[in-house]
Amino acid sequence: MAKVSKRKIYNIAKQHIVGLPERGDLKTRYNDREDFLDIAVWCLEDALVAAYERGRKDAENERHNQKTNS
Repeated sequence: MAKVSKRKIYNIAKQHIVGLPERGDLKTRYNDREDFLDIAVWCLEDALVAAYERGRKDAENERHNQKTNS
């Protein structure tokens, strides 16, 4: 399994989760008001689909690069 890029995950999340850009990161702050965000299920679905598609695309690119380097 490829290393997960926290920057990629954050960039996907901030596009789909209201309030996340203002928060600035996905780090735990041990504060309920800051660690638990209200999120609509359709926003969550959009973020999950985008993350899945990004992972699929990255895996496809990695396979392509391995073929061309062999």
